[in-house]
Parts: sequence; structure tokens; C-alpha cells
Amino acid sequence: MFTNLINSLQKKGNISDSDMQTFVSALKVRYVKKKKNILNEGDNANVMFYVNEGLFRYYIYDEQGHEQTIDLIAQNNWFGDAKAFLGQEPASINIEALEDSQVFVLSYEDLHRFYDEIPMFERMVRRIIEQYFVKALERVKKISRSSYSAQERYLEFIRSHPKLVNRVPLVYLASYLGVTPETLSRLRSQVAKPVLMD
Repeated sequence: MFTNLINSLQKKGNISDSDMQTFVSALKVRYVKKKKNILNEGDNANVMFYVNEGLFRYYIYDEQGHEQTIDLIAQNNWFGDAKAFLGQEPASINIEALEDSQVFVLSYEDLHRFYDEIPMFERMVRRIIEQYFVKALERVKKISRSSYSAQERYLEFIRSHPKLVNRVPLVYLASYLGVTPETLSRLRSQVAKPVLMD
């Protein structure tokens, strides 16, 4: 069950097998049904999650009260409201499962306990957090609504996330790209045409 997570962590730090088992044994396994939120704005953000199976979206509400998808998280990634988690503040985002999913849950208390108990753990977590924020910055840059056309944003998404293109429902992918579902349908048709002509 924990194979993918263990392999991922071993790439980030040299942790002994016994320490890895100590870490894994503290994780809770949680199943989240499609269309259910694992985190809501205002919740106590005292845990982080690892997607073992499934797909999630982050969303917020704009000034008009409309949902805006701001990120998509697939398997083998840590996720949660990192800012709220690290600052022990209420969550400022909502996270919804787009598929039936299985996640591993790490509490804030266990995270800090492992800093003291497991050599190399703090360095490993720092690398994970650095990657988390680098990905967030890259996403903002790549899907910037001011610097790319709608078609360029869609093509960039296809290039960066080819396995997600057909997994993310059209309405959420459109929201993530900052276009209407109708515009995204048109873009999909335009992009598909050259392929069909080959």
C-alpha cells in the first residue's frame, strides 16, 4: 500500500528502513468519495495529505461567489493548505475529490515529532515543501491569464499534464484555465483536428 510513497521519500533523503516504518505506521489511511471535500475553507488545517490513488482539485470562491479551480493534484503528490498547515491557521481553500480516492494523512504533531526522532526527516520534508512551492509558482507562471492566450494555456496544460486531460471534468478544467466550458470545448476541437487529419 505504501510502496509509491516510500519510493518517493527515499529519493529525497537517506532514511533507514526502521525509521521509514516508524513514519509510515503513523500515517492514517482515508478514503474520499468522488465529489466530497477533504478540506473546507475555515477548517482546522492540522494535517497534510498524500494522494495514493485518485485526483483532487483546489478551489476558492471569487467576489461574485463563483467557484474557481486553482490547482489539480493527482496521485503521488503531497497536498493540503500548506500555508495554513505550517502556520496552524484555518484553511483558506477548499479541496474536493474528482475521483474516488485514497489518501494518507500526516498530522502536524507527528510531523514535528519526526523532526526530533528521525535523522534526515527534517531535510526530507524541507525538500518536499520546496518542491511544493516551486510547483505552485510554476503553475501561476504557466497558466497566467495575462501572458498566455486561452489556446496557449490549454496547450501548456496538455504538455505539462498529459494524463490529466481526460480525467478532469470539462467544467473544472475550464475554471482552472480561466475560460468558459464552451471555449474549452472549442479549443479541444481545434487541437484535435490536426490529429484527425494525419
